[in-house]
Amino acid sequence: MPAPAKIIPAPEPFDFALTAAHQTNYRGKAGSDLVVDGTYYRALWLDGEPVPVAARLVPGGLEVSLPNGGSPAMLDAAAERVAWMLGFDVPLDGFYAMLAGDPALSDAVGSLRGLRHARTETVWEALVHAVVGQQVSGAVARVIRDGIVTQYGAEVRPDGHALHAFPRPETLIAAGEDALRGLKLSARKAEYVIGIAEEALTGALDYDALAPLSDEEITERLSAIRGVGRWTAQWTLMRALGRPDALPAGDLALQRVVGERYFGGRRLTEAELERFAEERWKPHRGLAVTYLFSRLRQERADRERAKTGGPAF
Repeated sequence: MPAPAKIIPAPEPFDFALTAAHQTNYRGKAGSDLVVDGTYYRALWLDGEPVPVAARLVPGGLEVSLPNGGSPAMLDAAAERVAWMLGFDVPLDGFYAMLAGDPALSDAVGSLRGLRHARTETVWEALVHAVVGQQVSGAVARVIRDGIVTQYGAEVRPDGHALHAFPRPETLIAAGEDALRGLKLSARKAEYVIGIAEEALTGALDYDALAPLSDEEITERLSAIRGVGRWTAQWTLMRALGRPDALPAGDLALQRVVGERYFGGRRLTEAELERFAEERWKPHRGLAVTYLFSRLRQERADRERAKTGGPAF
């Protein structure tokens, strides 16, 4: 019996292959996301259960299916969630109009037209990703994140592929700080993750609780959580809530790449980056950052493939 499927209209512009690759950092697999032969797989939590969902581009839009079966109501929920995660609702026209007047940015990311401003499944997931990435290299952060998902995420097998749903907060609380340190998290970060998990269980991190708030209100609320500074909160605004004007100005890599593109190679300070982005990119600062980092990750994955002669994962 064929898997239940539903076609949802895709926005314009929309580059499915690019957006799906972005979700895996151009590595084919990252955390709970997988791309195989033009199909994007994600293990979602639906009705309290880990459910594999598949999406592929077909004539008429994006076909979302449940490879392992499910009810019509579950399919509707999966299609809505995938469209939201792939940023179908985020308008891009204003950003592209700005891009046309910014040759430096256009030169850097103009080839990414159709990339959507994609999201994580939950605020909880985005916060864990951001905390893990604090003050470590991207390669180290990737290994730790994948380890957390593989070790503590519920496994599902769509179309024969191993996939893990992002761990629930209660699962990591039950595992405890020592277990997280065993996955190469520092003692302090392990404490932070457990604290964020406890916060998530109160409902304070639910999307519906945060969505009505302004960017600054959300930043202040998240920054009150131990281990979540402004940089982490701003990344969460972008990755979990899809806010197109969020700016993680404290990000060293962003300060460097903007300095390279606009200031002759001089890395900017946080304050300088904030002033520059306010003048040049507002109200599309988050989109500019998304595109710049997508291009950087694409280039990194290309370099790794060139070294190994195979996939970057």
